[in-house]
Amino acid sequence: MKNSFSLLFYLKKRSTQENCALPIYLRITVDGQRAEAATGRKCDPPRWNTGAGRGIGMKEDTRTLNAYLDGLQAKAYQAQKGLNLKA
Repeated sequence: MKNSFSLLFYLKKRSTQENCALPIYLRITVDGQRAEAATGRKCDPPRWNTGAGRGIGMKEDTRTLNAYLDGLQAKAYQAQKGLNLKA
């Protein structure tokens, strides 16, 4: 049996926040069931690529952020792979 699995990084805006760095969340969807978790990082909306789920730019802080998100993504896929092997 094959499960559907997807990851999404997105900025979560609250109604009280305007023109400031927004928290980055990770959404994992497995067979239509969603789970969200905060990454502990923030990004300014103009410096965020929604389609790619990554920061825009080549500055050191953006590269560090994207490397961190890549690491989280790799860990999530590794966990998913481990769960598929045990099933």
